Amino acid sequence: MTENIVNIGKTTFCGFDVIPVSQKNQLFYLGRIPARFLLNAYTVVPAEYDVDKAASLAESYKNDTDYAEFRLDMDRKESEIDTKSFERKLDMDRVKEITRFLNDDDYALFPNTIIVMCDLLNDNIDVPPGTQLRDIADSIGQIKENLSFLETSALTPQKSMLYIPDGKNSLLIIDGQHRIKGLENANPNVRDNYDVLVSFIAGFDRAVVAKIFYTVNYTQKPVNKSLLYHLMGEFSHNLDKRTFLHEVVRVLNEVTSSALYKRVKMLGTVDSTATVETQKKMTISQAFLIDYLVRSIDSKAKTGIYPPIFLRFYQIEDFRVDIIHFIMNYFEAISELKRVDWDSPEQSIICKTIGIGAFIRVMYFLFVKIVTKDPDYNMVNIRNITKDNLKDLLNGIQTIDFSTTGPYGKAASGGTLNKLKEEIIEKSACFKGLKYEDFISDYKANDLKKFRDWLNTKGTK
Repeated sequence: MTENIVNIGKTTFCGFDVIPVSQKNQLFYLGRIPARFLLNAYTVVPAEYDVDKAASLAESYKNDTDYAEFRLDMDRKESEIDTKSFERKLDMDRVKEITRFLNDDDYALFPNTIIVMCDLLNDNIDVPPGTQLRDIADSIGQIKENLSFLETSALTPQKSMLYIPDGKNSLLIIDGQHRIKGLENANPNVRDNYDVLVSFIAGFDRAVVAKIFYTVNYTQKPVNKSLLYHLMGEFSHNLDKRTFLHEVVRVLNEVTSSALYKRVKMLGTVDSTATVETQKKMTISQAFLIDYLVRSIDSKAKTGIYPPIFLRFYQIEDFRVDIIHFIMNYFEAISELKRVDWDSPEQSIICKTIGIGAFIRVMYFLFVKIVTKDPDYNMVNIRNITKDNLKDLLNGIQTIDFSTTGPYGKAASGGTLNKLKEEIIEKSACFKGLKYEDFISDYKANDLKKFRDWLNTKGTK
């Protein structure tokens, strides 16, 4: 390892040999860095979600439509991306375990890399290839702090020199937070003589880095899926399926007129800053909602029993807010028909995975019925479906036992969820009291085919 020191003004830069790694025509860099330097230079800003702050923002809008349009505004999101943060919340038990490992184990090795992000001076000023840090000393004073500098040479393309400011906030930890904290708490004789392998993601914008974080964590370790969906939703420049549904769930959780108001665990965990009463009602995770709703806008689901009921609305920007309105009205109808259960999450499963999942599955069937009832169904008709319309269609669910001591409160399984779905269908007025087997047979033979034909209709009919 080569370590060079360059002092420019009040900033000390430490240079480290790094090896460029090319993957799909993109470069990142590998380096061996003393732990003592990394501990002095890193920052971690955990991803956070404050339900009260989010709800207050929603209340500042004239109505839920205006807020939904704000949440779906990609221009706004793109301008906010650089101010957002991402990482997993710290698990102190895991940190203590790593610290004990470092202090007590003779083979306390971290052979895999810490992944960090650094912004580059190279991207802020015109730097010809081969330029050395000392060559741009006169320009440094005009550049914001905490920017690193990458020296490259055509003569030795297989290696480069990365100069990093020796001070806090120079390197943003993307992956390896717990190892870093474990090192920070280790005995001085350990951390002062410990090298770490570092992968430097240098000069990429936040949306790209967030996607890297998502991919690394989602495919390699069991990180909370709700956090991953949240990151992709918050940092994406594009309104893809999961980004859109992330915003849908945010509106459902933040608008006071929503039956799911302050009930969603947005990062997969209960918001510790919320009141005890609010925490008790946070019974459904963001990831679960997104996973159960994603088929509704996925063109690949056209051949399934749960078709993409909102696909055409999702494909036309002016209709996307109508998806949110329909889902809000749907859950509001359920909450009014089963008010006692809805307001008693400790005694009822209606707002838990079993209940919400069953009702979402029923929603697919119900929407197909709405569309196929009218052979000339026009997309704008979705705007005329009110909460009261949906209450009429779901009338009959009042007799279902959603209590935690009832038939669906004993085991949270896929089989239990399906049985509840079947009873909802058998009891709901929309399905005319048919036994589930009879309903599903007729649905497959008639309604599903008609709906698929409608899905392939062009225009807004």
